[in-house]
Amino acid sequence: MKVLFLGGPWHDQRREVTPRRLAAAADTLPTQYTVPLQPGAESVTYIRRYARSQGERLPVYVAPDYSGPARA
Repeated sequence: MKVLFLGGPWHDQRREVTPRRLAAAADTLPTQYTVPLQPGAESVTYIRRYARSQGERLPVYVAPDYSGPARA
């Protein structure tokens, strides 16, 4: 499932994230998603949140440094 990432190194990119169960994909995505950075740098842990888009509740991953509006 393609999920939007906000903040951090993957800001404004949609990346593939595998849910635990395909039947309820959006609700079974991991609550945290860690992105390893280049060697010697710390990793960034994104937190799953939900945003509304055209009446739908869509998952997004938000980095701790993101301070913009919630969007999907």
